[in-house]
Order: sequence, then structure tokens, then C-alpha cells
Amino acid sequence: MDNRIKELDGLRGIAVMLVIALHLFKRAAYFTEHPVLETFTKFTTVGWVGVDIFFTLSGFLITSILLKSKTDEHYFRNFYIRRALRIFPLYYLAIAFVLLFAPKVETEFTAQLGTALPIMLLYQQNWALLFDGFYITQYLGITWSLAIEEQFYFLWPLIVYKLSREKLIKVSIGYILVSTIARILGTFLWPDVPQASTFFYYTSFARFEEMLFGGLLATFLTYEGSQEKVRRFAFPLFLVSFVIFIALHILSLPGSPHPEHASIPLMLGGYTTAALFTVGLIGMFITHPPQNIFRIIFGNPILTFLGKYSYSMYIFHMTPVLILMDVFWYSELGGWKAYVLYPVTTYVATIMIALLTWHLLEKHMLDLKKYFEYKNS
Repeated sequence: MDNRIKELDGLRGIAVMLVIALHLFKRAAYFTEHPVLETFTKFTTVGWVGVDIFFTLSGFLITSILLKSKTDEHYFRNFYIRRALRIFPLYYLAIAFVLLFAPKVETEFTAQLGTALPIMLLYQQNWALLFDGFYITQYLGITWSLAIEEQFYFLWPLIVYKLSREKLIKVSIGYILVSTIARILGTFLWPDVPQASTFFYYTSFARFEEMLFGGLLATFLTYEGSQEKVRRFAFPLFLVSFVIFIALHILSLPGSPHPEHASIPLMLGGYTTAALFTVGLIGMFITHPPQNIFRIIFGNPILTFLGKYSYSMYIFHMTPVLILMDVFWYSELGGWKAYVLYPVTTYVATIMIALLTWHLLEKHMLDLKKYFEYKNS
């Protein structure tokens, strides 16, 4: 994996578009009661899986990097500094922007800013969300997933460094099994199902499972002859897990097909199947020939473009979602026209923000990575 795999950027592009659709169309639905559009809005609920795709992809990429650089003299220093250059600037910029400039920041958030701000600065908001009374403004609510990723990045390098390849696989599989069993038992034994669904959705303990699926693929690919095995099984793994993933959503109806919304089928199998079909896709991108239909779809310029700017799109998209919602709400436009124009303008505004932050900040921060290159990767 010395060369950049453009299809992984395409996968990021799909993931961020799904997440934005989840947050966007449920608000667009306020403009119309048309049954077809309401049905389409219901379909966009599947956008929750965009976060899970990011988790699995992160686990794969980070583990790949760590395994390659394990013998590097500055293994820890380079990893943490490179991660900080990638994540910190935009994250802290987003917090500062919301606090200084965003309109209509909720009083529930500002009233407890003295507590909330340190929690967010230290990437602990996913845990805080499990307690009654803690509130994050809608502008920054999506950062709970960044907190989980940062916690994983903090712990995983030491584990990879200390364990042999074989032990790393055993520990990863053991963790996944424990996490899965805990989620199954919690789903059926927790007296309050909505509370259980919230716990499993936000807790790092449950969501590390998806990152470890990606890490397992990265570790397996270091073995001789593994490429052929991955090539043979990647598509069947994707197909079976994706079909089950869709079936779990159908079983969730007529309720909300979202694992945070007390959907027992998705609480039980949604996270696992999302991670598995993502692993299948990554496996195809790495081992299948360029003419493979999945590589063609995910390698197209539109998706790879979106993938390149996906981090900024993810972290800033709620700003245009919320501001433009007010603009359209107080305009005279309604019905299907508002339902269509509101998402279109929001996506365009989000991409424009991402381009702006890339050229003014991101690319300059990423240029600094050249001073912290891995020597043995």
C-alpha cells in the first residue's frame, strides 16, 4: 500500500455524503408532506452508516501505517504529530468558529460552556453524551465520532507496538467477540431499550469493534499469500454482509431504521455488518483489477474529489445545514421546490467551505508532515 488508493477516497466521499444526507433530509422534510418525498427521507436514515464506514476505514489505514513503521526510531512521535496535524487544526477551528460566529447557538450549550468546552477540547464528548444534562450544540454534535477516533488513536499505537502480529490478531478477534456478546446481552437484558441503544451508539467500547475489523484486514494483508485470499473472499464478504445489513433495516420498519433509535435489529447486527461490508469493499479495492466495477464506481473523479475534502465537509456541514434551514424556512418557498433546493444549496455551501478551509489551512498543516516521515515504512 505504498501508493495512494483512490478508491478509498471514493469510499470517504460516499461516507460523508451519507452522513450529510442523514442530517439534511430530515430537515428538508419539514417543507413538504408529499408521500414520495417522505419515503425518500426515510431512506436517507441509512446515512448513519457513513460514520461506521469512516471508523472501519480508519482502523484499516491506521493499522497499516503502524505495522509498516513499527521499527521506526520515532514510531510514536511521528504517528502522534502526523495525526495532530491532520485532525487538530480543523477541529479546534470548528469549535472556535461556532463559539464566535455561529448564529443561534443553543442556550443549553452556552449555559454549560464551562463544563462542555474542556470535555470537547479533550475529545471526551461521546462519553459525556451518555449522561443526562450534558448538551452539545447542533453545530458540533457530530464531533462525538471524532472523539471516539481520537481515543482509538491514543491507545492503538502502543498495542500494535507491544504485540506480535499473531497476538494482535488474537486480541482484535477477542475484543470483537466480547464487544458483540456484550451488545447482544445488553440489548436483551437492559431494562430501557432506548437507553441501551444510546449507550452502544456513543460508547467507545462498542465502536472500537468496527475499527478493529479494519485493523484485522490490515494485519492479515502483511502475511505472504494473503492478497490472493483477500481477492477471493472480498466480494462474497461484501455481498453477504451488505444483504444482511439491508435486511436488518427492513426488519426495523415501520420504526426508525437507525441503531440509536431503539432499533433492536440494528443494535444487534448493524455495526458488525457495516464493518464487514466495508472490509469487503476495501479488500476489493486493494486486490481486484482496475476494471472491477466497484473500483470503477468508487474511483470516479466526483467521489474521489469529495473524499479529498471529506474531513472538512464532515466537521463543518452542520453550519450550512442549520443556517440555510432558517433561510428557506422564512422564505416564501415551500413544498417540493424547497425540499430540492435546500439540500442542493447546502451541499454546494458545504463543498465551498471545505475548499476554503483546505486552501487556507489544511494543506499547509499537511505539508508539515514531511518533517515527520517514517523511515522504515
